[in-house]
Amino acid sequence: RGSTGFPRGLIIILEDGGNRMASNTTDSLLKLFPAVQHYAWGVEGSSPSLVAKMAPGDPDPSKPYAELWMGTHPTAPSTLASGETLSSYLAAHPTFTGAASAGAEWGADRLPYLFKCLSVRCPLSIQAHPDKKLAAELHKRDPKNYKDDNHKPELACAVTEFEGLCGFRPMQEIVENLGEVPELRALVGEEAAAKVAEAAGKG
Repeated sequence: RGSTGFPRGLIIILEDGGNRMASNTTDSLLKLFPAVQHYAWGVEGSSPSLVAKMAPGDPDPSKPYAELWMGTHPTAPSTLASGETLSSYLAAHPTFTGAASAGAEWGADRLPYLFKCLSVRCPLSIQAHPDKKLAAELHKRDPKNYKDDNHKPELACAVTEFEGLCGFRPMQEIVENLGEVPELRALVGEEAAAKVAEAAGKG
């Protein structure tokens, strides 16, 4: 535990092929160290940031602590106490997460989800996530900007007070707002507003 009283790693329990080791039940426990993302919108380490408190090592008070990533994503993979990445461990133990995982389409060395913990200081940028088919096409075409071939369905659970927006207004309503609210039209720009109206007409 760190000085804050929070554990400096997260414990996950995974079954080895659906069975625990008979000789030592702790063999099915892995101490997982999540990766940290220091996005600008995160809460600084000097503040009461859950991400900073749960991050491995002592937090840097000058850095924003935005997200903990617990999984096998290549951008920021979780590691074990030995320093080995979770993905390399799973590759060496292909049935560790269950016998069915060995032949799963996502591969035995990957988890089909990415668990995150966020500490948000200010509004996040708008995100648009492709479906699975488009994600695979974008990753193949531009792997530098689309770092994996997965879609991004999300489930959020707020542990403190939190506000979020999801989805868009119907296209026709957006067009009406652009016509009725000059401030919005000025912000969007005439060219973009015209393209939205044209797209709505085609739809």
